[in-house]
Amino acid sequence: MSKLRRAIDRMRVGEDLGIDRTAHKGRQRTINADGSYNMERRTGRLMGNFYLYHWFLTTSWTHYWLVIFGYYGVMNIIFASVYYLIGIDQLSGAEASTPALQFLHCFFFSAQSFTTVGYGGIYPVGKMANFVATLEAFTGLMTFALATGTLYGRFSRPVSQIKYSKNIIIAPYKEITGMQFMVANEMSSSLMEMEARVNINYLDDDGTGNMVRKFQQVNLEVDKINLFPTSWILNHPIDEESALYGRSAEEIKKMDIEVLVLLKGFDDVFSQTIYNRQSYRVDQFVFGAKFRRPWYIDEQGKLIMDLTKVGDHDLVKLPVPEMAG
Repeated sequence: MSKLRRAIDRMRVGEDLGIDRTAHKGRQRTINADGSYNMERRTGRLMGNFYLYHWFLTTSWTHYWLVIFGYYGVMNIIFASVYYLIGIDQLSGAEASTPALQFLHCFFFSAQSFTTVGYGGIYPVGKMANFVATLEAFTGLMTFALATGTLYGRFSRPVSQIKYSKNIIIAPYKEITGMQFMVANEMSSSLMEMEARVNINYLDDDGTGNMVRKFQQVNLEVDKINLFPTSWILNHPIDEESALYGRSAEEIKKMDIEVLVLLKGFDDVFSQTIYNRQSYRVDQFVFGAKFRRPWYIDEQGKLIMDLTKVGDHDLVKLPVPEMAG
């Protein structure tokens, strides 16, 4: 198969990424650094695209526990207020000399009913108090079951922690240059059968004088590795088939390039396939650089992977005329 034919096939594969072709100069990145899509969805509904269960699974641990403890505290305050309004005389053992202590006893009884602990020091004696305690116990059982389910879901969900280099570099490669970035696995779990797909979108003339956004799935020197113990430099040779071929640093900056990265691998801990996304904007390009090796062998002969060194690079000269940085 000729080079031209291979180039056409690759352009067909990466032709449509679900992103419009309108030439919006300087728009924000499509994919955030955490892998989420940088967009706002307007649904016309009151709650928008908010789904509580999805939020519980994806939000940060800080927000998760704030909501859980906040809900627990608010619900107990509400039920304690109901017991207090019904009358402290309907709770045996809750007698106190001041209203504040009476409410505090109601709060502690509510906590015992909500969690179905029921120590027995305080117990309902009136019909209304028994009815409220029954309703509270049912509410506690159901909500704690849901909270336990979301907690299990968070722990059982496969999570990938891929560290990307801060910059994407244009480096010397053989007789030409290459567009490169570095990735490493931040977790102790082993990732295997790693695959990478890299697409670029950029502004270019459509042949009639109008600027449109074009897409290309770029060719990688190595797009799949069997093991991923240290780091991986993904290299796109900037040859005749590349949209970046023959362009200077100034020309590339004017193209408003965004590099979209999709990594896929197998996690042997969860025995599931994991995915990870990232993007680079043109302001993250470094023209004329070479990555440093982020791992070394210590005195005992053990391989040490230093994740703090991922993305460190040195400035070098580029070959001419393809990429004069």
